[in-house]
Amino acid sequence: MNVFEILAISQDLAGLTYFLGTLLMAVPIPVYGVKKWGPRLVIDGIYSSVLVNLYETLIAIIAQLGSYLGINWSYYMNWLYQLLTGELQVYTLLRTLYTTITSFPYGGINPIVGPLSLFLSMISGFMSITGTLIVISQLVYNYVGLILALGILLISIPFRVGRSIGGSFIGFSIVFYIGLPLLPSFLSAFNVNVLQNTVNSADNLTVLATQVIPAYIEGTILMPLVYIGILTSLSIGIGSAISGSYSRLPIPVDFL
Repeated sequence: MNVFEILAISQDLAGLTYFLGTLLMAVPIPVYGVKKWGPRLVIDGIYSSVLVNLYETLIAIIAQLGSYLGINWSYYMNWLYQLLTGELQVYTLLRTLYTTITSFPYGGINPIVGPLSLFLSMISGFMSITGTLIVISQLVYNYVGLILALGILLISIPFRVGRSIGGSFIGFSIVFYIGLPLLPSFLSAFNVNVLQNTVNSADNLTVLATQVIPAYIEGTILMPLVYIGILTSLSIGIGSAISGSYSRLPIPVDFL
């Protein structure tokens, strides 16, 4: 099912919502709990129809805002893959050193084994976070139009069944498509550059413990967590404004 098929279904649901509203307004049942839905459904049907017809306008606005802010998805994805490559290099170096030490007799009781094991676990965690961010970024970049259309579809469902989650889909698609590529710029604004931190020698564990690991903690956990939190707040705000009710993100962002 492509985007325009989803929009066609959304338009049908918007029409259904409108006519259900007119039907409830005309039904001779003097029950306020039933009658109050009539005007609401009429307004919801019109609103959903407007959103369907504004789909291409919303896509154009997203692209225009992105261009105005100077987003570059190619640079951003390349930055993520470079970050993952650097983490993998550090992990491979530490893993080689760990395997070499533990291969000797009584190597397991070497005092350096404990810190190495800890560093390996931390670097593995950093790679998991970066990999998850890559997956989410690819999802947003490749399917922003589909996510937006699904949001409109959910809002179009009668009786506001999917209104909240629909608004969150729309807010998520707008904010994260524009905001995610600006993550490297956000880090640079605070002089955080994790791509410059690496270990070229297995003997230089001091550099690893005092520079590389702290830089990765700051550049792949703390600062991205703050930035994702900002994007999440903006997404929820836009989603709530569009849906007229409290919304949540369509995907969990607590992987950090």
